[in-house]
This record gives sequence, C-alpha cells and structure tokens, in this order.
Amino acid sequence: MGVGLAQVWVLLWKDLLIDLRRKENIVSMFFFALLTLLIFNFAVGEGEGQRFRLTPRVLAVLADQGFADDLLRPLRSLEGRTFTDRQALLGAMDAAIEATAGGAAPPALRIAVLEQSRRGFLQESAAGLLWVTLLLAGVLGLSKSFNQEREQGCMDGLLLTPVSRGVLYLGKMLSNTLFLLLILALLLPLFSLFFGVGLRGAWAPLAVVLVGGTLGFTALGTLLGGITASLKGREVLLPILLFPLLVPIVVVVVHLSAVILEGQPLLEQMGWLQLLVAFDAVFLIVSYLVFEYVMES
Repeated sequence: MGVGLAQVWVLLWKDLLIDLRRKENIVSMFFFALLTLLIFNFAVGEGEGQRFRLTPRVLAVLADQGFADDLLRPLRSLEGRTFTDRQALLGAMDAAIEATAGGAAPPALRIAVLEQSRRGFLQESAAGLLWVTLLLAGVLGLSKSFNQEREQGCMDGLLLTPVSRGVLYLGKMLSNTLFLLLILALLLPLFSLFFGVGLRGAWAPLAVVLVGGTLGFTALGTLLGGITASLKGREVLLPILLFPLLVPIVVVVVHLSAVILEGQPLLEQMGWLQLLVAFDAVFLIVSYLVFEYVMES
C-alpha cells in the first residue's frame, strides 16, 4: 500500500513539474475558460424579462446592511418565491410586514429589496454556465495531457516500468484534478464579477461541490482520454464519448451549485450530495479497473 502511494505521488509530481515548467496547459485552459465566460456574459446578457426572487442570501445581505430583524422576519415567509415584476414583490412585502408588524415597508427597505433580489437570465443560468465552462476547459486539458505523453514517448516508457496500470491511472487522474481545481480557483472571482453573483459565505460549500464534480469529471475523462489518445480524430472523439456519460453528474452539480448561490445550506441537500458521492465512486472504481485493459490495447 505504501509503495503504491509513493508511486502515485511520483507520477503526480512528474506531471506537475512538466506542466508547471511548460505552462502550456495551464495558460491555454485558463484563457480558454476566461474567454468562454466572457462570451457567455455578452451573449446571454441580462435579458428583457427580469424577475425578483427572495433567497436566503438576499435576506443575509439586507441584515448586513443594518435592517432590523423585525422588518426582515416577515420577509422570510416570501423566501423562495419568484415575482415577475416589482409591483408584485412590493405588494407581497407590504402585506407580509403589515400582517406582522402592522405597517408598510419603509422606502429604504423597499429599494434595497428590489436591488438585491433582481435576477436576470444571466444570474438564473449562472451555475449551469459555470459548469459548461469547466467541462469545455477540462476536455481541452485532458486532450493535451495525453497528447504530450504520446508525442514525447513518455507513455511507452511508463508502460515498461514495473508499475501497475491502476497506479498510472491514479497519478494522471489526480494531476488532471489538481489543474482543473487551480483553474477554478482563478476563475471564481471573475465568474462572480462577470455574472453579478455574490459568493459571500458560499466559498466552503461551493468548494465541496466543485471538488466533487471535478473529481467525477476527471475520473471518467482520464479513462476516455487514454482510450482516444492513440486514435485519429481524438480531439472530436473525446467530447463525443465523455459528455453523454457525464449528464447525470452534471445535473447533480448544477443543482447543488444553484442552491448554494441562492444561499441555502448545503446540508439540506443530503440526497443530492449522496448522488454526487455515488457517481464519483462508480466512475472512479470502474475507470481504475478498466484502465489496465485500455493501456494494454
């Protein structure tokens, strides 16, 4: 067990050194992801039909702005509701506050609620667009990581060493995971800026989802990258094979990311978290077992 872990660490360190020295993969993935976010930002825009939605994050921001809890408590009954126009939201606010506190909402609170709860199509689809960007940049990184091994003959040398194919898989998978997480760490502040999405208090739960989703992506992507690395048209074959198989895990991580961005606790989504862990485990175990036969062929 200790020998296997040491071999995985050596392979991981080898990939990290090569990519950090060349910087080709990291730079290309980062700028590709950045340009993808910019394209989504300009192409989608705010849209014409803005909506208003009261979420836990909106109420937390209002509390930070100094509004009394007596005023915010009635608004919790409106949590999760979406209003198609401002008049409907203001009317619901006044009714909730009047029923509890016996008066209308003060003008400052009305303005703050309208400002914080406004959601265009860009904000509604932010979680999905973030994961689309990650998938596209990740496919680029997976393709490049195996291509450079094949072109320089490193893969043939590794296959001649007395190292199990499972260890080779784990080393390559972990290096792909680390590079994708690095790209995500650089992109998240820009994502928040471009899409107008606040990440205050969401870093820790969002990191859990991002790590889980990235692990599932690289677990399956590393296997398919090894399968297509020696084939003609591998740049086209890899996404064609990978994306349909990733649909279940993408559905899970997009849902969890959207919930977190709204300010809801991640622990309330235990069913979805268990699905994420299950998909990661299945992809990792199956890929680990199959990788030996892929490399031999």
